[in-house]
This record gives sequence, structure tokens and C-alpha cells, in this order.
Amino acid sequence: MTDDTLVCDIKNVLFIRFAFGFLQNFNGSKIKRLSYLYTICFFILFAVFSLFPNELIFLSFRILALIEYFILFMISFVTKEEYIRQSYKVIYGLDTIPGAKKIFQNLEHFLKVSFVLSWTNNLCFSSLICFKIPEACSISYLYSVSPLLLHRLTCDAGRYTLIMFLGLLHSRAKLLRNYLDTKSANTAWDRYSVKQYINMYESFTNTIDISAVPVKLTVSYSMFSPSLALSITLSR
Repeated sequence: MTDDTLVCDIKNVLFIRFAFGFLQNFNGSKIKRLSYLYTICFFILFAVFSLFPNELIFLSFRILALIEYFILFMISFVTKEEYIRQSYKVIYGLDTIPGAKKIFQNLEHFLKVSFVLSWTNNLCFSSLICFKIPEACSISYLYSVSPLLLHRLTCDAGRYTLIMFLGLLHSRAKLLRNYLDTKSANTAWDRYSVKQYINMYESFTNTIDISAVPVKLTVSYSMFSPSLALSITLSR
């Protein structure tokens, strides 16, 4: 494993999330106080950008964007992302069976690639706006477009937990299936084998329970994410 307690390395992803105002549970009282201060200041900055008069984006869309970020912000502020670390902790008996290392290495690569693709998508999105509405990318309108870019980058980082949990569940489900497939059909299933499989399955379902509430909230409010790009189009 990349880490003694986690199935793969997610430190970079969590640090980038922190850079966008999502609180982490750092060690050390001084660092914790600074992290609280930073995330609160980032939220205030986001709120100011969202509510400041803007010629390109309707106020209603900007308020919805602020509400979405507020929900994602509060989830991380209350939980300090501990539910992510708890879900990614190694489950002995499940994450340590043969073939687990390869599967979780693939998961780590997937998380990194998908994060890069997400940022690439934002870059292409910004280029598309400049192509469709050239004046929107002029210096005079730069401040008006900034809330749109900030919203996409920030909320994409906030919603990335969905990809992290879906990837983790897929990896563990695949690991469990491969374990059963490798057992010969002629292998006798004694009481110990059945109990071992039940324990593995219970450990797998427990990872869902750990993150159930935060993930449900993220999904619920992400479904109503406002399209600020649509707002720009309508306001033209």
C-alpha cells in the first residue's frame, strides 16, 4: 500500500480540496487554527465574488452557486474530511487479499487522471466562452467572468468526493468478486470459509455506511447545481 493506513495515496487530492476551502483534519493545534482561518476566509472570498454586482451573470444564478458551495463547505467543515479517510482505511481481511495491491494502484491512477481531466474540462470550458463571447474574456469583463471560473473549479473539487467513493466501491466490489472467482468450484465451503466471506461482505457494506450522509447531501445539492454558463448566455 502507498500508505500504512490508506488503500492508496489520496493526499494530493485532499490537499487540492483544502486549497479550495474544504477543511482537513491537520495535526498540531497551530496548523488546525490556521486551516480554520484559511477555509473561512476562502468562503468569505467566494461569497463576495458571488454577490458582488456582475454584468454577465444573473444574481439568482450566483446565489444558487453560493448555496451549493455553502453546502459542500459545511460538509467538509463539520466532518473535516474524516469520513473520506475512514472509508479509505485498509480493511484487513478484504483489502489485504491477493490482487488487492494492483486494484488499488489502478484506483490511485484513476483518481489522478480523472482529476486532471476535470481541470482540463474547465480549461476547455473557459476557452469555449472566450470563443463564443469574445468580449467576456476582455480585461474589462475579466472580473465578471471570475465568479464563473471560481465556481466551477471550487465546486468540482467539492463534488470530487463522489468520484472518490464510487471508485473505491467499484475497486472493493471487484476485489471481492475476483476473490470468489479464483476459488475453485470444487472447493469445499466449510463453516470457516462461509464466515470469512460474510465478514468480508460486512466490511464492504460498512464502508458505505461511513460515508452515507455526506455523499447523499453532496449528490442532492449537486443535482441542482446552477449553470452559470447558461446565465451568461441568457444575459447576452
